[in-house]
Amino acid sequence: MIKSFLTGMRQASGSWKMILLLLGANILFALPLAVPIFLLMAQTAGGTVFAERLYDDNLNAIWFSDLINERFAQASPVTLALQVAAMLVVVGSAYLLVNTLFAGGILEVYTSSDGRFTMRKFWAGCGAYFWRFFRLTLIAAIFYAIVVGGYALVRWAINKVDEKAAAEQPGALVGFAALLVLLLLISVVNMVLDYARIGAVINERRRMFRETFKAARLALRHFARTFGLYVIIGVAGLILFSFVFWLRSLVHQTSLGGVILAVAVGQLAIASRMWTRLTYYSAQINLYRSIAPVQAPEVAESAEAASSGSS
Repeated sequence: MIKSFLTGMRQASGSWKMILLLLGANILFALPLAVPIFLLMAQTAGGTVFAERLYDDNLNAIWFSDLINERFAQASPVTLALQVAAMLVVVGSAYLLVNTLFAGGILEVYTSSDGRFTMRKFWAGCGAYFWRFFRLTLIAAIFYAIVVGGYALVRWAINKVDEKAAAEQPGALVGFAALLVLLLLISVVNMVLDYARIGAVINERRRMFRETFKAARLALRHFARTFGLYVIIGVAGLILFSFVFWLRSLVHQTSLGGVILAVAVGQLAIASRMWTRLTYYSAQINLYRSIAPVQAPEVAESAEAASSGSS
């Protein structure tokens, strides 16, 4: 596990070209949202006392309410909320599709013989595995729904008990424990999804529903190693992100230069998230190869066909 972690860190740290590519795609994706918001802030708050507060990452409630009343005077709050929610769903779905596309490219690079990044190799992997990973995402949505639905039922039961209880503390503790279990289960689903992608790429498998259960069996059979690696990388990434975010908080955004510097440091924070993502894939590939028997593509296909025929 530690060896896989160090291997992942080393390979991700050497993949600066791929990090720049992912960061550039993230910037292009964010520009259509960030630029209009920034221009709106400059147009409506320029020359006022709110400008410094807004540029310093503080959403002023008075400015926001005045903006709504001025720009959307005749709009219903419910209609406006629905429009914003619809926009967030569209943007979130597009971001998910882009991440699904890039996952194939990252795995194609890291599972290759030399593990080196080239544009041809990356984009070939994006195209080759997108539809498989898209189906895998739809399958994972079922498990996410089950986990979140179970948490909602537990919260509903806790609220019902709290309504009849004289003390609030036991219910609060149970609710906190339920939240921890929710985060644990979501992390496990994320981990299984990673190993399903890795298994599909290494073994050239196309049946993603079956691959999901193979990945779950592998991850749970070696849970101490797989989840331990997942947690270690997550903690390392969180420490790195928090450090860069702290550096950004030291930048005083009282001028245009300060805003530009804060944006630059903020991009370093985003780049640290890209590094964490690459570390996950590289380390998990290393661990997968050490605990899972890797079959040649033709052997894997014949084995699956034989198992299907016998069933």
